[in-house]
Amino acid sequence: MCHSAISILIEALKSKGEITPLEKDILDTCNELSKDPFDMESAKRQVALNDANHSDVFFRIASLPTTVPKSYYDLTEDDVRYNLDNQLAMLVEKERSISNGDK
Repeated sequence: MCHSAISILIEALKSKGEITPLEKDILDTCNELSKDPFDMESAKRQVALNDANHSDVFFRIASLPTTVPKSYYDLTEDDVRYNLDNQLAMLVEKERSISNGDK
């Protein structure tokens, strides 16, 4: 489930006419986290897509002391949720930075 602070941004993005690729990744990541039941394969694809689209976020997550490197096949649901949660938070941070003109 998306965090309450992020929920406001998500709702604003959903009502927006055209969205940027970053905004789409935020919505798609939130959608993966909200699925019940959780879809591991779809979630893994979203993690990989976010990694490919946002290498800065990938490297920030990889450098976190709580990140444990694992092969694709060894990932658990907790691992995938951990990645998605961190990606969502960092993508939202990136969006806010762009919106505020910080670039």
